[in-house]
Amino acid sequence: MSIKIAEHSGGLARRSVTPFEVLAQSVANIAPSAVIAFGPGVMALYAGNGAWFSFVIGMVLILIVAQSVAVFARRRAGAGSLYSLVRPALGPWGSIVTGWALFIGVIAIASGSLAGAGFFASAFLEGLGVNLFQPMVGQIVLDAILLAIAVYLTISGVRIAARVSATLEVISIFVIVVMLVIVLVSSGNVFDIAQLTLTGATFDGMVFAVVLAILGFVGFESAAALGEEAKDPYRAIPRAIRRGAIFAGIVYIFATYVQVAAFDGGAEGLGKSLSPMDDLAAQYGLDGFVPLLNLGFAASFMAVVIACMTVGARLLFAWGNEGLIPSWLGKAHPKHRTPARAIYTTIPLVFLPMAIVLSLGVAPLGATTYIDTVGVFGYMFAYILVCIGAPIFLKKTNGKSVIFTMIVGIVGALSLLYVFYRNVWPIPAPPLDSLPVYFAVALLIGIILFAILRLRKPAVAATAGTFADDNPEPEDA
Repeated sequence: MSIKIAEHSGGLARRSVTPFEVLAQSVANIAPSAVIAFGPGVMALYAGNGAWFSFVIGMVLILIVAQSVAVFARRRAGAGSLYSLVRPALGPWGSIVTGWALFIGVIAIASGSLAGAGFFASAFLEGLGVNLFQPMVGQIVLDAILLAIAVYLTISGVRIAARVSATLEVISIFVIVVMLVIVLVSSGNVFDIAQLTLTGATFDGMVFAVVLAILGFVGFESAAALGEEAKDPYRAIPRAIRRGAIFAGIVYIFATYVQVAAFDGGAEGLGKSLSPMDDLAAQYGLDGFVPLLNLGFAASFMAVVIACMTVGARLLFAWGNEGLIPSWLGKAHPKHRTPARAIYTTIPLVFLPMAIVLSLGVAPLGATTYIDTVGVFGYMFAYILVCIGAPIFLKKTNGKSVIFTMIVGIVGALSLLYVFYRNVWPIPAPPLDSLPVYFAVALLIGIILFAILRLRKPAVAATAGTFADDNPEPEDA
């Protein structure tokens, strides 16, 4: 069942977003720069000289999941992203659970990333002699200012938001890559034999690092939220999803290899560093890069906030159009043709978790880690349902490659389940041990609310996931 969305002044800017801007949405949500700042160091702690190879494996696994997403995206498009895509395969219940898990993911990661943006922005401003935003209250105030900027850009137009997000991320990646090239050449260890031969790396260590690598790709599918607005969505979105993951993977592999090769003490020294990029800059006399790095990291986190709010608002927009929530949330801005009311609704949802965690005395980057982890659980839960649903969808639509898609889906789902397992067992130290509980409670709330709606208004509940278009000329998977 699908609903053809008519072009009218009250709708989104239908078929207006270019393929590049669709790709920008996925890259911004992945936020390679933010991952580069900390990911390689943590992975080196476990995988040693095999850290870069763990990113290779992680990229392959994510591309497997991307294949499952593409199975849907080649045949179906809507503002609800994965929520709308899985409807034909998993029905209303599967659609709503997928969508609610994704909503938890985007809201939590937007909130955590806001804390990260504020931290690096305040560090940059401190380098200019502005110290107003270092205390906790100052951080919250600065985060509020940054959130207001993100809201303005998101409402002003999806193309503007995509371009700004892409520009912020490109600037950040450019600064990081330039510095990494300089330190690699300066290190005299361009061909690091220890890494190329995986010297000292253990299988268990590399497998655990793969778990961390997969987390670095979360958000790669966010281009699917532009299903109504993208030009030729049935081609542009699958390509953006795959290319975004490949681009991020290449950047991760390069950054990890360079940091291990150039760091004093190699993988062991990198694993002990609390701020690897700053330490590398100091080690090679590149202190002038530190302000640029801080600005770049702040820009990368801001790109995540914008990208996540773009997805979250379009989920609300789809639910509003289906009648699952108040219909006024399904109305677009008359001028900008963005889901302005839905965007405004996300403001407290994004701001409050960050403000609460910071007010409890947690450091900004600690807040980023804790809140983002809850978001990652949401994303992964949605990905698992997509992997399960892809072969069912093909079979129902008489598509080809059902067996291949089933194998791919099983591998993807099992890989993500293993990520879940390694995040909850062995039971991590507080407060990490409580994060899965927060996610489970949030997911349960959504399920209960939908169950109540289904009892009171079964006809309305049955429309979950139907606000989408089906490709009249589908490509086989």
